[in-house]
Amino acid sequence: MPIVNFVFIIYLIIAGIMGAYFNWLYAVEHGFIAWLFFGEIIASLKGLAWPLFINF
Repeated sequence: MPIVNFVFIIYLIIAGIMGAYFNWLYAVEHGFIAWLFFGEIIASLKGLAWPLFINF
């Protein structure tokens, strides 16, 4: 069980970093006002599901 907790904590740390990145990216692409109304929610959800949005 400790390994599952460790993996989950690492996932959440990366999700926080990716959430900040997707918020910044949304603000740059769509503007601050659009980010203020919609972007924070959309980009934060993308940050939680970050493995789906990473292109290698």
